Amino acid sequence: MKYPNTLDLNTYRAYMCARHLNRDKNRLLDAINLDWDLNVPEPLKILCLKSIADNWMTVPYFRELPLCEDRQYLLDLLDLNFPLENLCSRVRSDAFWKRAFHHRWRNFVPIEVGTKPWIRIYLEQHLSEMVEHLKPNDYDQEGIKKIVDLCSPFVRELRVERLQPSLSDNSDHVPLDVVLANLRRLQRISLTYDVKDVGHNFFLGCATITEMDVKLMTQGLERCSELTEFRLHSSKLEPTMMKRISAALGKGCPNLRTIAFPHCRCGDIGLRAFCEPIHPKSFPNVREVILTNNFLSPESVQELTWRLRHRQIEKLDLRLNPILTEGAAYIMTSVYYMPLQELNLSCCSIDEQIEEYLLMLIRFNYTIKRFDISSNRLSPAMGERLLQRVYENKTLQQFDLRNTDISYDVRAIIDEVILENRDPHSLHMWQAR
Repeated sequence: MKYPNTLDLNTYRAYMCARHLNRDKNRLLDAINLDWDLNVPEPLKILCLKSIADNWMTVPYFRELPLCEDRQYLLDLLDLNFPLENLCSRVRSDAFWKRAFHHRWRNFVPIEVGTKPWIRIYLEQHLSEMVEHLKPNDYDQEGIKKIVDLCSPFVRELRVERLQPSLSDNSDHVPLDVVLANLRRLQRISLTYDVKDVGHNFFLGCATITEMDVKLMTQGLERCSELTEFRLHSSKLEPTMMKRISAALGKGCPNLRTIAFPHCRCGDIGLRAFCEPIHPKSFPNVREVILTNNFLSPESVQELTWRLRHRQIEKLDLRLNPILTEGAAYIMTSVYYMPLQELNLSCCSIDEQIEEYLLMLIRFNYTIKRFDISSNRLSPAMGERLLQRVYENKTLQQFDLRNTDISYDVRAIIDEVILENRDPHSLHMWQAR
C-alpha cells in the first residue's frame, strides 16, 4: 500500500503510533502495516501507471489521464530528477512541486509562501541558486538565456544574496543583463554584490561592485516594465553608479513602488547623483524609500525631503544615518506634504533639541501610524510632554522610544495609550509579529 503525499503528515503519524494501538498477532491483516498487500496482485491500472512513470521521458503522459486520482498517483511515482523542461511544461500540481522543493532543499524554509504556487517557489529558488553559484569565468550567455526563458513564465521575485567574484584581474561579477531582461514578469528584485564565504581565491576588493556590473544590471532593469520593488543592499555605490541606476529605474520601471539602498554607503554625493535625473514626473508610483546606513548628513536630507514633497510616500526609513537634529527637523516639517504612514529615524544622532518639532508632529499629523525614534538622546523630561500629545493623537499605532533616556514607566503608559488606537485586525497582526 502506497501512502499518498497529498495527505497531512500529522495524520499519518497519528494513525501510525504503534504504542497507542493493540496489535493482534493472530490476525491475518495488520491494519498499521503498509506492506501487508505485497503478495496481492496489483490492478492493471496501477501497472499501467507504473509503466508510464518508468518511461515518462519518452512518453510524458499526464494531462491525457482522465481521472484526477490517476494523475496524483502518477505524480507520486515520478522521479524528481527528470529535466525541468519536461516537468515545467507538463506538471502544475502543487503537491508534486512541494515534494520536489523539500527533496532538493531539505533545510531551507521559504518565506512568504502564502498562496503562491509551489512551481513558482521552486523555480524562483532554482534561478536564485543558479545565479549565486555561477562563476564569471563559466558564464555561458546562451545557456543562461535558456534557463531564464524556462523560468520566466513563473518567476515574480528574484533574491540574490551573493555573487561569485571573478578570478581574473578585474572584479566584475556575473552579468545580470540577460537574466533581468528576459524575466518578463519580474516584480520584485533584491540584489547583493557580496560574498558569503572566503576560499583560496579571495582577494581584497572581490566583493566590490564595479561600473561594468552596474552598467549591465541597468541594461536589464530597463526591460523590467512590471517591476514594483527594487532593493540593492550591502554594496558600496559610487555617485556615477547611483545616477545610472536612477536613470534606468525612471526609464524602464513606471510601476516601481519601493526603492531601497540599505547599507550601500552612498553618502551625500551619491544621493545627490541619484536625485539628479529625477524630474517631477519620475517615479509616479513610488510609496517606499529606504536609505538605511548611507552616511547621509542634514544637507542631503534637506534635498531629499524637497524631492519627496507632494509625492505619495508612505514609508521613509533613514535609520543609522547621522542626520542630527537639523536633518530630523527637515523631515518632521515635510511630513505634512506627504501621506506618510511609517517613519524610521532610529540611531540618527538626534538630541533633545528636537522636542518642539516632535511634539508638533505628534499633535498635528494624522497619517503616521508607525514611528521609530529609538536610540537617540532625548531628555527624560520630554517623556511627560510626549505623553500629553499622545493622548490627543488617535492615529499613531506604534511609537518606539527605547534607549531615548525616557523612563520605562512613561514609555509603558504611552504604549497603553497607543494600544487603544489599533483596530482588532492590526492588533492581531502586531501580536503575530
